[in-house]
Amino acid sequence: MKDFDKYKRRAERISATAEQSGGGLGRILAWLMIIVGVVVTGVQTHALAYNGMRGSMLYRAWLDIASWLPVVLLEGTAVGLILGRLYWFKGAEQRKLGHAASYIVWATLAFNTIAQFTMSNGGGMPDPLLFYVRYVLPLSIVAVPYLWKWILDLEPDSQERIATLEVEAEYNAQWRQIVRDQNEQLISAYRDGMNSQRVKDAVARLTEKAAYENAARIVGLIEAPVEKLADDYDQVAGRRPSSAQTSNWRGNSVTRSALD
Repeated sequence: MKDFDKYKRRAERISATAEQSGGGLGRILAWLMIIVGVVVTGVQTHALAYNGMRGSMLYRAWLDIASWLPVVLLEGTAVGLILGRLYWFKGAEQRKLGHAASYIVWATLAFNTIAQFTMSNGGGMPDPLLFYVRYVLPLSIVAVPYLWKWILDLEPDSQERIATLEVEAEYNAQWRQIVRDQNEQLISAYRDGMNSQRVKDAVARLTEKAAYENAARIVGLIEAPVEKLADDYDQVAGRRPSSAQTSNWRGNSVTRSALD
């Protein structure tokens, strides 16, 4: 046990010494080689894109910008994937995707470099290579942003946020469906109630009662002038109230009793 502890402490000292002595220099050398490779492949990719796009109507108005777009996107992605794998790629799927995409990006840069050397030696560009430069290489304008969008979606924090928003959206959809079903049930119950026989009978009774009340109000309005006219006539004639007036009053009283 004592020997194991001794060897363990010795290994830790060796690891600490190696990290302090050569770690910084190794990282500087690695990044220096990466920068050199990025610069060289970037120059070759730009030359390939510029020469291939130069004779096309699609890129005549913006050739200088279009020829630099694949360079910036591919070279920036190559460096960004290295930094992401070292520092901010935290998810397992995210790291796998970044690692696989780095191979594709560096393979594309290598192909561009070889194609540029081939074109320089031959002096011309074959038709398959011309098709690649004009129609396949510009797809990096779409493929590279989508790759970074995919990487961001696989980040643990992004996945948690997306899962939360999806659950909230599903809850809102279910709640709206419940409210819609309740409204439909209320409307259906209201329609069934309005079409029921009890409601129809009640409406008929209320209508009849309103008609009786309106008739009583009209009879009451015309009754006083009729009686007044009859009294005035009797006074002018110099006789007692006629039987027609009495009959009219009796009829009105009977009508009122019936209405009441």
